[in-house]
Amino acid sequence: MMIKGNIKQRNRLSIGDRTSIFLKVLILVGTMSFNPAFLQGQEKPVRGQVRDTENVPLEGVTVQVKGTSIATATNANGNFSINAPSGAVLAFSLIGHQTREITLQNQAVLNVQLSPESRSMDEVVVTALGIKKESKKLGYSAETVKRQDLLQNRTVNVMESLEGKVAGLDISPPAAGAGSSTKIRLRGQSAFAGAANSPLIVINGLPMDQGARSSNGWEPAYDLGDNMQQINPDDIESMTVLKGATAAAIYGSRAANGAIIITTKNGQRDQGIGIEYTSNFTVNSVLDFTDFQQEFGQGQGGQRPTDVGSAISTGMLGWGSRMDGEPIINFDGIMRPYSSNPNRIKEFYRDGAVFTNTVALSGGSDKGNFRASFSNADAKGITPAPDNRYTKRIFNLGLNQDLTKRLHFSFNVNYTKENNENPPQVGAQGPGAPNFLTRMSTSIPLAAFRESAVAENGTERQTSGFQGTLLNPYFAKGREFILNDRDRFLGTATLRYDMTDWLYVQGRYNYDYSVSKLEFNTPTGRGTSTAFNNNGQGPGFNGMYHIEQAKGTEINTDFLIGANKEFGDFSVDLSVGGNIFKRDVGTFIDEVEDFTVRDLYSIQNGINKTINNYTIFRDQTNSLYAFAEVGYKGMLYVNLTGRKDWFSVLNPDANSEFYPSVSGSFIFSELMKDQSWLSYGKLRGSWAQVGSANGIPPFSNHLFYDILPNQLHGRTLGTILGTRSPNALLKPFSVEERELGVELRFFDSRVNLDIAAYEKVTTDQILPVQISNASGYTDTQQNVGSLQNRGMEFMLEVIPMKRDNFRWTSAFNASLNTTKVLSIAPGTERFVAQRFEGNEFIGSLVYEVGLPLNQLSANTYLRNENGEILLNDNGRLLQGPVVNFGSALPKWVGGWTNTFIYKNLSLSMHIDFKAGGKVLSSSALNGLRQGHTKASLVGRREGENGVVFDGVYQNGETNTIAVNPQDFYTDYRNLQIADPFIFKSDFIKLRNIALTYNLSDYVKNKFGFIKGLTLTASCRNVAILYKDLPDYDPEAFASSGDNRIGYEQATVPTTRNYAFNLNIIF
Repeated sequence: MMIKGNIKQRNRLSIGDRTSIFLKVLILVGTMSFNPAFLQGQEKPVRGQVRDTENVPLEGVTVQVKGTSIATATNANGNFSINAPSGAVLAFSLIGHQTREITLQNQAVLNVQLSPESRSMDEVVVTALGIKKESKKLGYSAETVKRQDLLQNRTVNVMESLEGKVAGLDISPPAAGAGSSTKIRLRGQSAFAGAANSPLIVINGLPMDQGARSSNGWEPAYDLGDNMQQINPDDIESMTVLKGATAAAIYGSRAANGAIIITTKNGQRDQGIGIEYTSNFTVNSVLDFTDFQQEFGQGQGGQRPTDVGSAISTGMLGWGSRMDGEPIINFDGIMRPYSSNPNRIKEFYRDGAVFTNTVALSGGSDKGNFRASFSNADAKGITPAPDNRYTKRIFNLGLNQDLTKRLHFSFNVNYTKENNENPPQVGAQGPGAPNFLTRMSTSIPLAAFRESAVAENGTERQTSGFQGTLLNPYFAKGREFILNDRDRFLGTATLRYDMTDWLYVQGRYNYDYSVSKLEFNTPTGRGTSTAFNNNGQGPGFNGMYHIEQAKGTEINTDFLIGANKEFGDFSVDLSVGGNIFKRDVGTFIDEVEDFTVRDLYSIQNGINKTINNYTIFRDQTNSLYAFAEVGYKGMLYVNLTGRKDWFSVLNPDANSEFYPSVSGSFIFSELMKDQSWLSYGKLRGSWAQVGSANGIPPFSNHLFYDILPNQLHGRTLGTILGTRSPNALLKPFSVEERELGVELRFFDSRVNLDIAAYEKVTTDQILPVQISNASGYTDTQQNVGSLQNRGMEFMLEVIPMKRDNFRWTSAFNASLNTTKVLSIAPGTERFVAQRFEGNEFIGSLVYEVGLPLNQLSANTYLRNENGEILLNDNGRLLQGPVVNFGSALPKWVGGWTNTFIYKNLSLSMHIDFKAGGKVLSSSALNGLRQGHTKASLVGRREGENGVVFDGVYQNGETNTIAVNPQDFYTDYRNLQIADPFIFKSDFIKLRNIALTYNLSDYVKNKFGFIKGLTLTASCRNVAILYKDLPDYDPEAFASSGDNRIGYEQATVPTTRNYAFNLNIIF
């Protein structure tokens, strides 16, 4: 509710009660984990530490009792604890290091050293359904993310840390303020648009969509984040990227675009009670790439304003006379110097800050382990008007317990509370500050807008001729609000019973519950000089208030029966399982306009109710699956998987789909052990067919009904709602993918190479198809479109230098992907996916058969047969045909990381890049036609009397006529000509620099109670080494939606982030 005085009051839930409950849970878990009566077993605990040859502790080393599923991993200090009987063999494995096997002989403490060289690939990778496998057995591409990549350069959304780090993974965070979402694409865009392009996210076995809440249209919008920002990087134990359809086929339709598997920490066994504290402080400094002209000021026709009326009408124009510092009248009637104000961006925005603290309590005995953590993140965005802030609180609890020798229980809980206040509105004309700041004349000082935002009657003071579309952000401060609160609970409980040492049965229950509330308003007097608006309802203050309340539940219940056994030279691994997925989402929306009491924004105070509805979406998917692996002599492996899904959203007569896959790997280096130059060699190949029903909403094959406000003969009338005809024949679109790859390691793994090639064809895509209006509808959804993705992935890691106490590691990755439109709909060769109508109504995003996906399309110059630009007899432009300027999708994505380690000091530098895409810059168009950019100087410099454009008349003669610059450049907007505003979206960035100092050995010797201490200083977005787009960051897009790709609109500036991180372990 908005209280008079313009302060939005929000009911923040106290965390006191939650903290009390949290501590009680910790006490209970600790009691269970250390109660001898609760923990009984026959194995003996073995603990120790794993270090490399330079005596540096190794984190993430897999320690496994060979021949069993019992395994653990070393912590940040290289420590581990595991239960194993005397005579058992412990296998220690870590990527890039030689695997060691040690037979236990009654040792209680075991310290192990791993050599960084490796002649095998025995490290363990977490694959689909959380099953751990040796990577040599995989016939598809699966890449494990290093934890240091997540922790060294922290971001509010954990996925931003992976830009350019994983081959084939395209990360694109929109420039949309603190708490915004991140666009994630694996191996390109394989569907025409929407959530169907995002990979599946799996956390501790709980599958969920990325859930980006970002606008996908052209209108001004704000970004409310996604599900990935609800994960604390300090809680992550491992992250695996399953890139292809084969890797994720066992997940069925939800994983048609690959999957990202995340496992959180559960503590270590036999470690005793441990406390870990991590504190991170980040300052976000605004980067201003604008380089506008600073010679000519506000006005038009070369004349400066002479009265308030002309000052208002030309407020967004820079076609005045040369600035000379003399006083002129401004929009508010006040005289101010006619001077340049070049630092408007940095003057308006402030430094942002993020302060994150995490405290974790962990422990374990010989039969159980646990870890509980609480994280608190407070972010102050760079936008001060309205004030952008984002906070999140995360509770995480992980528990493993051996109930008996054969019965094992694991439990994971993650609770997140998010508060997002006033995310900036970006893109297109409207209330957002970015649009206003870049389009108002630079001769008007920012202080004028701040001091004169409110007119005498309490409305927003008019500053330009575009009063309804160029809105003063200072008027919004304290009046306009966008508030989004979200609570989310993720819970996973797993019970596993080892029937024998080779046969097990497992059951798992996943629960995902979320509640959210979104409130926003248009304040009274916003964008208008009229304070009252009765709308025929009597006196009332104008404005709008909107509230959405949503509640959603997702439940996944699955079982798995697995067997693995060796028969001589053969190994066999068989599993069968099933899953039931249920989703229930309800949303209530209320909206009112005009208010009885001014500045009191509530439904009860509203005069006209414009929206009042409640929607329910429910769906269910039942699944059965099986997979088998056969190995021969540890060098040849074949994997088969099959899954059948039954969908409630489909017609009951045809509601099932089957998804098979086959993959294989051949470790040919096993046959070349006498070749010292080859450390490891593997060929892999795979084929899979999966699908996705994500594009089919619940009840899409049913009619929707509505109640009409009028009556007939006293009876209420009903109607069929909507203009889209239901289609009961819809089915999931299908993805068929093939992949070939090779992994090579040379010279004791000093040179490591991984190359993959793939082809992916997506058919039966779901698109709206127009139908006759005589049907009572305008269109219907049909399975019609098809796309083809082809690409290659390249990863190279080398160790150029290795000396005592010093190592230099260099890792390079690059991926090439092209997405081609094979078909759209019968009789349709071209489909306009999005008309760019936000600022200047120029250009479209288009699908065209035979061309790469997401063509940027607009009018071009009219040319003659010689390619010369044709002009009319007055020397002005003529409109040419609509053409495609190229795809907005990048072809190349990659990165290069160099890490230098000297003793306990580590320096890491990361460069990433994208290339091959195009961008249409609406800011470049507006800047030219309104006289702000340096390109607009052509024709009005000293000695120039206008624009003499390089073209010919229609009779073939060369143009010699000079045209007024304002008139000439305005023609680009009027004629929809886009040529000067199409740029390459390519960039090369020095993304990260991080310096880490590990003081663990020193503090351990100096202070026995401190087990580890690590300090890290880092900088993100250090520099742009190359870009083609002028005045703006080529990554600064307004949305993570696919329909806005390639269209640069007004966004908040990019920031350079300076961070300091402290990690201490007790």
